[in-house]
Amino acid sequence: MTQPRARGYLANILYEKYHNDAYINNYDMKQWYKLPNEGKEIDDRYRSKFLNFVEPDDLTLTWLENSKAKSADLWLQLWHIFCKTILKLFLTQTCCNGLLKRGSMFILSENQFANLLLHGGLNFGNETNINFLDVGAGDGEITLRLAKSLIQINSNISLKVFTTESSYIMKDRLREKNFTVINDVRDLENNSVHLIACLNVLDRCTDPKSLLNDIRNALHPDGRVILALVLPYNHYVERSSTHLPIEPLLPHWPSKCGHLPFNEEINVFFQQLEIMGFRIESFTKTAYLCEGDLRQSFYWLIDVVVVLSKTSSHCNNK
Repeated sequence: MTQPRARGYLANILYEKYHNDAYINNYDMKQWYKLPNEGKEIDDRYRSKFLNFVEPDDLTLTWLENSKAKSADLWLQLWHIFCKTILKLFLTQTCCNGLLKRGSMFILSENQFANLLLHGGLNFGNETNINFLDVGAGDGEITLRLAKSLIQINSNISLKVFTTESSYIMKDRLREKNFTVINDVRDLENNSVHLIACLNVLDRCTDPKSLLNDIRNALHPDGRVILALVLPYNHYVERSSTHLPIEPLLPHWPSKCGHLPFNEEINVFFQQLEIMGFRIESFTKTAYLCEGDLRQSFYWLIDVVVVLSKTSSHCNNK
């Protein structure tokens, strides 16, 4: 009896994948980049900073095709399923992914990152020794794209890349890419970092407001921060028994989680950043992509990616 059930289980998964991928192939990916209702509900001072990438560029499409090929590798995906069944008994999901080198993420291509940063006023001036920090860098693939975008902006700079990451397995992945792994943002001197990335971390960390304060302190006076946040905002702390933050980033969570329209939630997010001592310089809407598995070629959520500078004063209240 066992063998027919196993064949049936696999057949059901492959049947599901066939239909999921058919939906993906017919999906209009331009929707990833468009604001609902042309962003009319977004405050004018924010909406004027919007950069619309319109559609996936060639580098994004290449990543998608590679993800499809990896998802279609039946033996690799069966191996991942087998390993995850065992590893999840004593490792977090992040550590499992790091160990298996699966589940890599994608937000923007090098070209798109460069355009967004330039649109946000990133300018190294006469400085050539540039410090870049990626907070919660994961496997470092997005860090690498951002580093390439900085070299694309100015090929004459000497770039020092710092990263933080809570997963010890992901730390090894970062060291493999020759990134300097530090324990905390506060390990760096105040006003010393020219670009700080914090991509899809604020809704996964224990204390997002404290983290933003540390980021602001570390940022060079003329530097920029690039943040990404999935909307609708929904906070989840992986390394906590309650999975709850000390205090949420956005005040309407969890009571109104998922009930605030997308454009209105952007207003709330940006207002909170201003309270924390940042200025909105540019932003975009995009897909937060994840490599697929045996059920689907890739997955996505919707990200708001925003470039910030720091103002002369801010609120220290958490």
